[in-house]
Amino acid sequence: MAQSYRNITPQAARRIRLVMADVDGTLNTGGDDLSPAVQNVINRLQQSGIMVGLVSGRTDPMLVRMAVGLGIGGPLISENGAVARLTPDGGLVDLGYSRRPALKALEQLKSRYPDRIREREDNSERLIDVVFWAEGIPAGELKKGLKDVQLLDSTYILHLMPKGIDKGKTLLKLLGRMNLGKLGKNEVLVVGDSMTDLPLFKLFPLSILIPNPNIPAADSRILRKSSMYISDHEAGEGFVEVASHIINVRT
Repeated sequence: MAQSYRNITPQAARRIRLVMADVDGTLNTGGDDLSPAVQNVINRLQQSGIMVGLVSGRTDPMLVRMAVGLGIGGPLISENGAVARLTPDGGLVDLGYSRRPALKALEQLKSRYPDRIREREDNSERLIDVVFWAEGIPAGELKKGLKDVQLLDSTYILHLMPKGIDKGKTLLKLLGRMNLGKLGKNEVLVVGDSMTDLPLFKLFPLSILIPNPNIPAADSRILRKSSMYISDHEAGEGFVEVASHIINVRT
């Protein structure tokens, strides 16, 4: 069960060389803007010698723009693990995934539920997953009959993507390719708020849950059991208090 972030010891904080943060529900509550406090603490993390990266369900172009604006140089993992680059100005890493299964599944759903499946505009920027809204259709119902794909609910949008892809596996693949020397799992802090972040919590021991009031109670219980630490506050405020604690106890 998650314990307070205040229990992160100076020894554990000093081992951290990379912070990978989700965006929506973790750094903000939606939209493209981050608060000045979040921007400031990210800058302070980097000044203290910790690299910062983003891991999100957003598109790669969106994360690149955000990373450039923040001046961060860490990995960017987009589309919930389906797309990645080692640095904001580097090329995409070939993860070997295809968008075909997700597109086929979307067409199935459109055929099954005419006029109730609505794609989001940023699908044109996506390389592997497909995002959409389903009016009045429970996720469990949508999953019936779908093959070779997984359906993820980020609370902001529904995602269709090939099975076997997740944020945790992709981050693990990137660690050996980074320009930080050999980076161990206990040197990475992962921060998230929803079930799409659960694979990160399961693979990386230093994990922070940012409480999200929009998460169903059953999912919230799973997330609390699977993460090591939890913040007091939600979204950006929660990230700021955790990052500030880490910076302070490292000195």
